[in-house]
This record gives sequence, structure tokens and C-alpha cells, in this order.
Amino acid sequence: MARDDADRANEMSGMAGTVVQAGSIAGGVHLHPTQPASQSLPHELPPDVHAFTDRVEQLEQLDLLLAASDQPTPTAAVVISAVSGTPGVGKTAFAIHWAHRVSERFPDGQLYVNLRGFGPHTPVSAADALAGFLRSLGVPSEDLPLDVDERAARFRSLLAGRRILIVLDNAAGPEQVRPLLPGTSSCVVLVTSRSVLQGLVSRDGARRVNLDLLPPEQAIDLLRMLIGARVDAEPDAVATLVQECGRLPLALRIAADLAEMNPEATLAELAGDLENEQERLAALDPGDDPVTAVRAVFSWSYRNLPAEQARAFRLLGLHPGRDFEPVSAAVLFGTTSLRARRLLDSLVRSHLVERTRTGRYQMHDLIRVYAADLAKNEESAGEQEAVRRRLFDFFLATASVAMDILYPQESDRRPRVPTEGAAPLADDTQAVQWLEAERAALLAMAAHTSHSSWAIFTVALSTILYRFLDSHGHFEDAVTLHTAAMAAGQERDEPVAVGRALHNLGSVYQRLGRYQEAVAYLEQSLASTRQVGQPMVEAFALSDLGLVFTLLGRYDAALAHLSTALQLFEREGDRTGSGQALNNMGLVLIRLGRFDEAVGHIQQALTVFRETNDGPREGYALNDVGMALQRLGRFSEAHDHHNEALTFAKGTGDRALVAAALNGLGNTSRQLARTDLVLDLHEEALEIAQGIGDRYEEAQACEGVASLYQLNGNIDSARTYWLRARVIYADLGAPEVEEVDQHVRELES
Repeated sequence: MARDDADRANEMSGMAGTVVQAGSIAGGVHLHPTQPASQSLPHELPPDVHAFTDRVEQLEQLDLLLAASDQPTPTAAVVISAVSGTPGVGKTAFAIHWAHRVSERFPDGQLYVNLRGFGPHTPVSAADALAGFLRSLGVPSEDLPLDVDERAARFRSLLAGRRILIVLDNAAGPEQVRPLLPGTSSCVVLVTSRSVLQGLVSRDGARRVNLDLLPPEQAIDLLRMLIGARVDAEPDAVATLVQECGRLPLALRIAADLAEMNPEATLAELAGDLENEQERLAALDPGDDPVTAVRAVFSWSYRNLPAEQARAFRLLGLHPGRDFEPVSAAVLFGTTSLRARRLLDSLVRSHLVERTRTGRYQMHDLIRVYAADLAKNEESAGEQEAVRRRLFDFFLATASVAMDILYPQESDRRPRVPTEGAAPLADDTQAVQWLEAERAALLAMAAHTSHSSWAIFTVALSTILYRFLDSHGHFEDAVTLHTAAMAAGQERDEPVAVGRALHNLGSVYQRLGRYQEAVAYLEQSLASTRQVGQPMVEAFALSDLGLVFTLLGRYDAALAHLSTALQLFEREGDRTGSGQALNNMGLVLIRLGRFDEAVGHIQQALTVFRETNDGPREGYALNDVGMALQRLGRFSEAHDHHNEALTFAKGTGDRALVAAALNGLGNTSRQLARTDLVLDLHEEALEIAQGIGDRYEEAQACEGVASLYQLNGNIDSARTYWLRARVIYADLGAPEVEEVDQHVRELES
């Protein structure tokens, strides 16, 4: 392409309706819709609360703020906060009720997340909340960026120009909320929190709507809506009931439910019972507890449950997850899934448990704390241990079954655990769904057991879940889990467990592009395992250390480590490990210019992977053979290998390999003079690499685009992409920086 033609080249990305251009079109016109046409709009609001009462003034405040969002300087967010910080005042119910009232004003959908900022469990991270939102907006899990800032940027891009309501429930503080704010005035954010979130107000332009205790008249109105004419028949008793419930909507709803369940009792009798319960709790804990009213109602409600339901309720306090489903609840209760569902539904009717929009169950944070206290005080230490052990065995067994379904060729690398009583999983889809749904519970379980006599659970989970967390991009969770496993191994003085956890951490940091930290962890793993003679763990660490040294350009060290790893794998009879070491040695040989040797090594690895039916690694080997063949000038053969690798990658859902194969196809297409395909291939690879956080393939894609522009004489664009690649390589500490510098110098000559 001539220089003057290049200057007229057109590139377009983003949403487009009708596009008209007068004159010629040169270059690529690429239309990338931000949301697939088949993707339905998100409507994630929980059901509106039954019998919502008044709050007229606050609802009007929100209506005015919504109207202001249409102005040139709209409000960035609305913070709903109880003045006293008292839980149970109805912040969530209020937010959800208003959101339903105005949902038609947001034709592009509504997003909702419970950030769990206050409660017995770790709050939802901004990264995880963004991952959920991106999935709801049509981004596949395998395309999710790794870094929280990249996820936030992708989120803002997808929201640009769209009219969406975002409800962030139960936020801990401004830092948890800030990455979830859109960058467009077309969206409105509603935040609930016990904190006043002053930083969000002062820095981000949020407005605060305060909720206090219900006025007595509104509290009586709420009871009237819930239990009817009995309220007007016993006004004095109702006044006492309102007072004893502290005018908190949560307490009033539970009290009303008890009144409905006991129609033969007068409201005066119920109020007297509650008053006695308040006195009992005050005697047990004379401190100034701001939630005494709520706890009193919980206690009152709990004591009216049948024995089986009462036990089920308190045992739920031992569940490690933020939410749960009937199968794990059945294990907790020691009953069938059908009976567990019935018990959960009965607790839903008692307002002690609530059903989520995904069909799972959860408890209000205060109720969960109360249930945990009951379990501690009313179940013997032996029974608590037996229940937890039963549940943890179930989680460990089902995780093992899921991994055997997904990665059968690696079963020998994972600890073998009894799988009796595991959840029934039939195929890859069910295995992934279960692991994703229970990921938070599994991590909570690991955190609970890491500093106890049950630390073996943490150690086992680290090894069992290693590949899943890696292949699905849950790197933050992986760092958390493997760090806990390392600490558990150190406390138990188990060098093998420490060595495995250190290896896993090194592998994760390599995936994150933090090569120096990866080297440090892998070298510590070697030191730990060599002391106790664990050749397999040593081989894993050596193999991955060889890969990191390759990426850092330390080729002699890489070959030395990989050669030792290969010897250990062969001696131990680990065929998969041998294939990995051979393949990685081939990558080093490519960089050393020994291309024929590289092809030989990778072909050997390819044979191993085919014999062991290791489809994912077979795809990588095919792509790496293609890279070596490119260096030999055998571009047609290389193109075929990259194309076959792409087929494997799409079959296994490995987006990192998809990006690598597309880059390989782009490079070979350029050499084969199929230049009409090159830009599309590299741009698709670039989009995928950015989406999953694969910085190396992102740089490779930039190189491919730069090479095409340089070939066509578009010097300015070529320089832009070469420099983009250089920045990434420099951040990684990769040796490709020197080669890129050479290309930039060529442009200047």
C-alpha cells in the first residue's frame, strides 16, 4: 500500500448502525459489537419486598436525584446509609423497592451484587463483583481480564452510552465501590452500607440518603399490612410490640410472622413474650448492644421453631459459604436433599433464610452470626466437629470428582480422597458450574482450616484446585489459597506441602507476568522439597522455573533446569511431565536459533500428549511446532499447525491458546502474502489477550500488527504498535525489547 493510501486507511471499532463513507476505503473496517445480539439484557434485581411501608420522604429524595442524573453534571452515585449504622433498618429493602419503581427508566437492564461488606465472611472483592457484572453483560468467563483495573475499564466501556441501573448492596467502604462506578452519566448507581461512605461522597460526587428507625406510625402500618385487623384490635399491645422490636423493619417482619403462625395467641401475649426475651438477653449480656432488639426477635422466633427446623437453622451457622444449596445443606443436616430443601423452605417462610435469584439460599449477616452463636452454645464440641468434618469431606470429595472429569490426564498429580457422598456431576459443564458456584465456600473452608488441626483440607484443596483456578483465570483466589496452604504446611512442619504450595504460587505469578516473584517462589519450592527427597514436586518446580527463565531470556539456565526436570519425570514415569519438559525445551531451542532441534523436541512432546489423550497440551504443542517451522521458512506447514492448534483451543475453551494460535496464523499469513487476513487475525488475538490479561500474547499481537503496517509503508502506525509491544516487554523484563528496538531503528533509517 502506498504512503498516501495508508494515510486514508480506516479503522473503526465499537458500535455502529448505518455507516456511509464517500470515496474509497483502504485498510480494515472492524465492527465489534459490545454485546452479542443473542445476549439478553441483565435484570438482576431481587424480588421487591412484600408490604413495603412509607419512607415517602427518602423515596422522593431518590426520585429527585434520578431526575438530576439527566442534567449536564449528573450524580455519580447515591449512597443509602443508616444514620446510626444500625443493621436491620431496611436499607436493602428500600433500595430494591425504589429500583423496581424506576426499572422502566433503565431499558438496558439492572445489575445487582451483594458486596457483603459487613458480616462473618470476607467481603466480595471489587474484582469478583466486576467479573459477575461482565458475565452478565455478555463477556465469557474465559475472556475476563485478570487485573481489577482492566476489568473496571472493560466494564466502563461496555456501559458507555447505555442506560443501566446498578445496585451495590452492603458495601464495606469507598475502595470496594469505586472500581464499580461507570464512567457514563447514562447509568445510575445505588449503594447501601452501614458506613456513611464519606470518601465516596466527597471525592466521587455521591449523594447520601439517610434511613433511620421507622417512625412509630410507619412501624404500626407495616404490622397492619402484615397481620391485618388484629393490629387495630389491640393498639396497646401493638405499641409495646413496636417498642420491643426497636422499630426495625427486620425485627417487625419476623414478629409479624410469629403472630401469623400463632393466630390463637393475642398480640399482648406475644408482646409479653418478647419483653421477657429482651430481659433474658439483657441479663446474659448487660452491655449496650445496638442490635439487642433484633437479637431478641431472632431468639423469640428461634424458640418457636420445631426441633428439626431449629437444629437445621443453627447448623447453617457452621456453613463456610456466603450462600448454599440443598445438597451441601443436606450434608450439614445429615439428611436427604429433598428433606433439606423442605427445611430450608420452612426457614424461608420464617424469614430466617432467604432464597436468592439463582435458586440458592442465604441468610442476613446478623442472622448468620446468631445461628453461629447458637451452634457454638447448643451443640457439643464433638457434634460441631462431626458436622464440619462431614461438610468439608463433601466439599473435598466433590472438588476431586469435578477435577477428575475436567482433567483426567492429571489425576495422578492430585491427592486421592474418598469420593463417596460427593455431589453427582455428569459432565464438564456440571463440573465447572459446581466449582464456580462453590468457589467462595471452598476458599472459606480453606481459610477456616488453615490454622487448625484440619489444615490438611487447605493443603489438599491447594493441589486439587490448582489447575481449575489457573485455567479459568481466578488468579487472585489462587494466590489466596496457595498462600494459606503454604502457611498451613509451615505450621504443620510438612516440607512437601510447603514445596507444593510454593510451586503453585510461582506458577500463578508467572501467569500474572510477575517473573521475578515467580522465580523466588519456585526456587524456594526447590529448596524445600530437595531436603526431603520429593522428586516429583522438584520436577514440577524445575520445569516451571525453566519456563520462567525462558521468558526472561536466561536460556542456559532454562535448558539446565528443564533437562534435570525431564530426567526426574522419566525416572518417575510421569509421561505428562516428560512431555511438558520436552515442549518447554523446544521453546528455548527456538530462541537459541536451533530450529530443527526445536521441532524434534516438540514433536516428541506432541507424541506423548497424543498417547496420554491430553488435548489441551496437544494444542499448545501444535502451535509451538508452528512457531519453529516459521523460523525454518516452512510457512505453509506452520500455517497448518497453527490452524490445527486453533481448532484444539476452541474445542477446549482455552482462550490463551486461541490468542497464540491467531498470532501464529497472522504471522504465517503475512509471509504467505495473504495480507487481507493478517490484520483481522492479530486484532482478534489482541482483543482476546487483553481480555484475559495475557500480556505476552498482547505484545505478540502488537508485533504482528506493527509488522504488517511496516510492510505496507504505514510508518506512523507501525511505530505506534512497535512501541506498544516494547512497553509490555519492558514491564515483563522480557528479552524481546532488544528486537523491538531494532525494528524501531529500522523505521527511522
